[in-house]
Amino acid sequence: MSLACAVPNGRFVEHIPQLGAIARTGSVIMDGRVWPPDAPGIGMDCDLDAAADLRVD
Repeated sequence: MSLACAVPNGRFVEHIPQLGAIARTGSVIMDGRVWPPDAPGIGMDCDLDAAADLRVD
């Protein structure tokens, strides 16, 4: 989402609600628009322990 917010022709960002199971932070969506995070990075802080619990061997 940070990239889409940084370019003038960025129009669409895919929202995947299932990522909520492994994300500590999520997208801020207001009035049908996504807002970039204030923190550096890709905009999502992953919970690696939660992701490991979902692993299938």
